[in-house]
Amino acid sequence: MDNDVLRQAPLFSALDDEAASALRSSMSENRIRRGEVLFHEGDSGDKLYIVLDGKVKLGRTSSDGRENLLAILGPGSMFGELSLFDPGPRSATVTAVTDASFVSLSHEDLLRWLDGRPGVARGLLAQLAARLRKA
Repeated sequence: MDNDVLRQAPLFSALDDEAASALRSSMSENRIRRGEVLFHEGDSGDKLYIVLDGKVKLGRTSSDGRENLLAILGPGSMFGELSLFDPGPRSATVTAVTDASFVSLSHEDLLRWLDGRPGVARGLLAQLAARLRKA
């Protein structure tokens, strides 16, 4: 994955080359096949994911047991960002609509990456605030 794909994710859109390369080196790549579940609603989690290839759907279970489709995401889309900053239960189930590949970043890797990058930390906080305001 090159840095341009990483920068498609809203939280990382303003990264310079050094910060983007350092972040990418601390990320792991994952692949799942069509129909496989990456994680279930309620599972504990501490990772953010960026879709590299393929499509996934995010869904929640309603009180009557039906699945509510929240979104279908493709390359460059990001999900799981709440767990990145505040590890805890997942708020949705993520299922592959097609074969898909991702990169992931854990909470601990984020904290290590942010050490010595106060400007990047401020930028991430501004992006999070904007997303909360929008929601």
